[in-house]
Amino acid sequence: MNKIVYITAGEQSGDLLGSEVIKHLKASIPDVVTKGIGGEMMTGAGLIPVFRTEQLGFMGFFELIKHAFVIRKAFRTVLKSIIADKPSVVLMIDFSEFHIKLAKKIKKMLPETKIIKYVCPQIWASRESRIKDIVEYYDCLCCILPFEPELFRNELIDCRYVGHPLMDKYKTGLGFSEFCEKFGLSEDKTLISVFPGSREQEVKKHLPVLRDYFRKISTRDDIQIAACRSGNIKEETFGDADLPSQVKIISSEYQWDIMEHSGIVLCKSGTSTLQTAITKTPSIVFYKVNPLSFYIAKKIVKTKFISLPNIIAGKQINPELIQSDFTSEALLKETDKLLNNEDIYQMRKNELGLVRDALGGTGAGNKVAQAVIDYI
Repeated sequence: MNKIVYITAGEQSGDLLGSEVIKHLKASIPDVVTKGIGGEMMTGAGLIPVFRTEQLGFMGFFELIKHAFVIRKAFRTVLKSIIADKPSVVLMIDFSEFHIKLAKKIKKMLPETKIIKYVCPQIWASRESRIKDIVEYYDCLCCILPFEPELFRNELIDCRYVGHPLMDKYKTGLGFSEFCEKFGLSEDKTLISVFPGSREQEVKKHLPVLRDYFRKISTRDDIQIAACRSGNIKEETFGDADLPSQVKIISSEYQWDIMEHSGIVLCKSGTSTLQTAITKTPSIVFYKVNPLSFYIAKKIVKTKFISLPNIIAGKQINPELIQSDFTSEALLKETDKLLNNEDIYQMRKNELGLVRDALGGTGAGNKVAQAVIDYI
């Protein structure tokens, strides 16, 4: 039995997912050899890297063009190594465009090698025609959203729902009283927290509207405000924004604690919206990009909603304030709706609980490792 398994991840998030799979894989098959494209976390778990994920973590269209040479080098390097080693299984994590091209080459040159894709390309959002390539070049698809397997119900592919890996990351370290004491908050006031984003450019776009909102909401005696600062964001980004002194800036190291102990979360569309569903905290979703990017996205994306809880539920649970709808007045209106209507607030919590239940519990990495074992 060939116990060489290749695992490839093109982004930091994929590096984290891959490290969990490797840990479970080595626990079941101690002498398995894992090679591929990985970063600090995957190599720490035992991967022998033939290329480093850190060299591939570019965001945005123009950055991808600029670094096309590095991407081509990674492609050639890992393909050459796979052809030489003839692994029994290749596990490809997210990074969809890169991986489907790699899968096509592997299937042509090593038709017996099984290819597993972890994290389904977002065909439900755009370019549904990609289903044809997914079915043709992947042997197994490990989905992390509950509605994705239904898209492949009539296709000849081993499609598995492994649950969302965020469920394994949900962990609070501070009780409510301890949290309030640590960050100088009152136990008697409702905490409204803000997650403005994890990239400098988007945070700077969101802060002017949020600053105006903070100034207006901070006049209320029953409210306190906290903003979560991602490790990617410089401290001066918040300092230069001239926010009211009442706003507590808390490191994203405590992101789960912030969400758990907040009455309402205001969050940029993205992963944080799903985290609010896991903590069952009613939220207001916002997002603002440059007009050209928004125009292009509107032409490509076909989903009615942009936040994952709403997409999973198939209806609006949390309001979405996008582009020109993202104003301090709209934020205040939605905040008041939640603060002044206990029935609406509890309904939102219950609906978010149903979304959380649909996420499949814990153990996504273990289930993907089992899929790899099934194909070795």
